[in-house]
Amino acid sequence: MSLNRMLRYLAPNLVTSLGMVFGLLSIVAALEQRFADAGWLIVWAVLLDRVDGLVARLLRATSSFGVQMDSFADAINFGVAPAVLVYATLGSIPELGLHTGAGRWLLLGSCAVWMLANVFRLAKFNVISEDPGGGPKMFFGVPTTLAAGTLVIWYLVFLQYTPLGVSTGQAELMRGPRLLGDAMLPMSVWGYLPAAMLVGAFLMASNLPTPKLGRLGSKALTVFVLANAAAGFVCGFARVLPEYMALMPSTWLLVSLVWGQVSSQARTLQPPSFLPAEEPEPVEPAGEDQTSSA
Repeated sequence: MSLNRMLRYLAPNLVTSLGMVFGLLSIVAALEQRFADAGWLIVWAVLLDRVDGLVARLLRATSSFGVQMDSFADAINFGVAPAVLVYATLGSIPELGLHTGAGRWLLLGSCAVWMLANVFRLAKFNVISEDPGGGPKMFFGVPTTLAAGTLVIWYLVFLQYTPLGVSTGQAELMRGPRLLGDAMLPMSVWGYLPAAMLVGAFLMASNLPTPKLGRLGSKALTVFVLANAAAGFVCGFARVLPEYMALMPSTWLLVSLVWGQVSSQARTLQPPSFLPAEEPEPVEPAGEDQTSSA
């Protein structure tokens, strides 16, 4: 392989690798109770997940190796890291009752379900084609990037607008203007995160038809979405305005949920199976006379 070709294929995988480092740093930050840093690091990983695909397409450097790298990165960044972040945060709020006893097991269970659904989604994505022949190109089930990005960006909104962020000093780390002014959310909103993780896990593992951003059918709508996506990139890397950033993924999830239920086109789509089409032939165990000595 020529040096130029090797560098071309290396570029998107370097972006993916950097995203994995962000995921690891997020886990470390969460365990050290640097919750704002941990949340924004996951957001950065979400943004890099978009960048590596763009780089691969621009350089014509898509590869099976890159697909596997991306899946491993997604498992860390959007499966493990958000679960650790939520567990570490809610376990530090005694008034929620999730730090001990049955509450702790409930919290741990919701985090485990989130992680397992994430891995299931990624494994399924790797073995099937999500573009049914003759139909519009779309996802079946909510992508892990969208699910984790929505969860974590709302986490950052809670951190900025609840007493937890003020009492721990984390709110001071949320730079930039506050679109909601001096408004404050009650501490009880944190108690909804385990339920949100269970809902997110179900959506990731489901066959819910989810339109792709690049196939909106309207030029004006496409421009609007891309402009907001670009603004989201700027806000994300600048670590500002999580309340603004929460609008687009939340709206997209809501639209997908409604469209998947009311659209006759969506209801007629059949998701491809990730299971083998035929039962594999049984393999006879080797007898002693069939084995070779070392």
